[in-house]
Amino acid sequence: MPFHYEKLPVNLLIPQTGKHRRVFFAGKGGVGKTTLACTSAVYTADQGFKTLLVTTDPAAHIGNVLGQTVTSQPTQIPGTSLWLVRIDPKAAFEEYRQQVLSSLGQQIADSETVKRVSEELNSPCTEEVAVFQEFLDHVLSEDFAVTVFDTAPTGHTLRLLQLSWDYEAELEHKDAFTSETAALDDIQLARMNAAIRTLQDPDETGMFFVTLPETTPIAEMERAMADLERTHIHTQAIVVNQVLPKEAATSRLFGRRLDLQMHQIHALKQRNATQTIAVATLQDDEVLGTELLTQFAKQVIGEPKEALA
Repeated sequence: MPFHYEKLPVNLLIPQTGKHRRVFFAGKGGVGKTTLACTSAVYTADQGFKTLLVTTDPAAHIGNVLGQTVTSQPTQIPGTSLWLVRIDPKAAFEEYRQQVLSSLGQQIADSETVKRVSEELNSPCTEEVAVFQEFLDHVLSEDFAVTVFDTAPTGHTLRLLQLSWDYEAELEHKDAFTSETAALDDIQLARMNAAIRTLQDPDETGMFFVTLPETTPIAEMERAMADLERTHIHTQAIVVNQVLPKEAATSRLFGRRLDLQMHQIHALKQRNATQTIAVATLQDDEVLGTELLTQFAKQVIGEPKEALA
């Protein structure tokens, strides 16, 4: 079977037609999403695009890969066009809680009501909503030319769509509003719908899946892709990670393994004929630090003339 390792087209990473670009890396745990997200973010920053790399990982592994501390506030890596930020559930929860209570306090003078709402806000559901709101902020932000999300967005995205539909239906059945409540509801629904339009716009959003050349992660990936497809969010590229390099074909130990990997990639291409399917080869060492990430980007990402031809 021929060895043809395709690269990720650069035009899928950088903004087109003057728009901002959001890039998501999805896939099951352990397939290399963080490495590919960091690689792409370093690449777009190196091309001069102001780039934000967002993670929802509580351990913030992007900090380990880039050798930087990652906090809940965007922080620039000195001397680069790259910023890092982590969606911290605890910090997001506290900020969201204070916003709700402050708004409620301005509308309602009853201290007992405010106290009761404060107690009700202390729940895991509130933390989920708070993280969700911060996720929306980054999706809708235009502060950065490129925003790269190191997260599996399927759950977030489907939740976003479902919340929007449920929320709209709930508004239709409300019997009465205060003018303040109606205004807040309209704002929230508008934010959700704007985020959905952004995610569904292929010029603004690139949805990439990362997988290993193995049956189980590929099957799980294709199920997630189908879930997103039903919401009109199309996968633009698949990156098959940790593929053995071509020279492994001559190895008695690894030759058979590479052959099996190539069969998986060939079958994946047949089932997804309209997708870009790129290959990232297994590296000798961990890809840590901007220098190694830049080198890795040269292997994984196509040159502009190659991608845009």
